[in-house]
Amino acid sequence: MSPPGIHAVASTATSFINDYLIKHGYFTPDDEVNEEEPGSLRFSFYRTMPDQTSPGTLVYTFVYGSKYSEKSPELQQWVQQIMTALKDAHPEVSQLKSTIELDPAAD
Repeated sequence: MSPPGIHAVASTATSFINDYLIKHGYFTPDDEVNEEEPGSLRFSFYRTMPDQTSPGTLVYTFVYGSKYSEKSPELQQWVQQIMTALKDAHPEVSQLKSTIELDPAAD
């Protein structure tokens, strides 16, 4: 049996990360969530996709809320927590290289 293709792994990763963030409330206390303000969530996920310039690499794009900057230690901790859980649940993810992008929420 051959290993899953990069697109299948990307789809699995996206589903897992979305479910993980929902389960963990996007690391945002309920009293901070404002459906009118996209940046009120502390941390969310945009997508996983194959890197067009680096074969065998997946790009994971996370979005952080308005109270944080790209260098916030909390963001690094959340990414690490999610990626560790993803690799534990889906070891096939570890067969590919990964790049993490952190983008600010749109206002």
